[in-house]
Amino acid sequence: MGIIKTKDLVFEYIRRDEEGNVEGITKAVDEVSLNVEEGDFVAILGHNGSGKSTLAKHINAILYPTEGTVWVDGMDTTDENKLWEIRQEAGMVFQNPDNQIIGQVVEEDVGFGPENLGVPTKEIWERVEESLKAVGMYEFRKYSPNKLSGGQKQRVSIAGVIAMHPKCIILDEPTAMLDPSGRREVIRAVRALNDVERITMILITHYMEEIIYANKVFVMDKGRVAMEGTPREIFSQVEKLKELRLDVPQVTLLAHELKKSGLNIPDGILTTQELVKALGL
Repeated sequence: MGIIKTKDLVFEYIRRDEEGNVEGITKAVDEVSLNVEEGDFVAILGHNGSGKSTLAKHINAILYPTEGTVWVDGMDTTDENKLWEIRQEAGMVFQNPDNQIIGQVVEEDVGFGPENLGVPTKEIWERVEESLKAVGMYEFRKYSPNKLSGGQKQRVSIAGVIAMHPKCIILDEPTAMLDPSGRREVIRAVRALNDVERITMILITHYMEEIIYANKVFVMDKGRVAMEGTPREIFSQVEKLKELRLDVPQVTLLAHELKKSGLNIPDGILTTQELVKALGL
């Protein structure tokens, strides 16, 4: 079993009127089974309403299945006795860093999680230092978070999760509120943590260019997994992605159009460098 596994996961939102009567039921996640191995960098893609964020909240036991099962490092997320352990193993980073940062100084904020876990003071400061260095924010440790850019704040949020020493980090659209520069900062930090620290990363996103570094991609639509594969396998199916109302990176689209016009170019071009090489320039 992988570090994260779901089997036939179903989650239903129940809508009620003012009297509490059931008005309707929406199946946000519909029989999703997936397996994430330790050390993977997994991207979960989908347009708004596809069920990707609802799925993410199950991995951290924020939501519980209506049907089916979710395991985190072999622990069933519905086991209340394991809840604390599950949330230590699988840390969560949300869209808005302002909702996660509570300290007046960066290093205090990063130390908050380990302090709550009862980590000895000396080790807390060691963890704060290693976590801030891992996301490239150590030089800002004495700053007030209010003085940081959006990308920097999000990196501090990630450092706060790392300091709790999770095996897996779930990032629920962590760049949705950032400008392109901030997005690049955060994705660079995520890639480094996966490459160097071997932390399992699950990235929920709708930005196509962010998934090219993942080793496994799941594309969701109407609560189900509509596509799965490597980034290259996913981006080789431009027309299907369009049907699912998803964009593809500009370079992938350009390569696709050039191939349609008769040029001999392989499917699933991911970067400008690959396209230049394919064109023999």
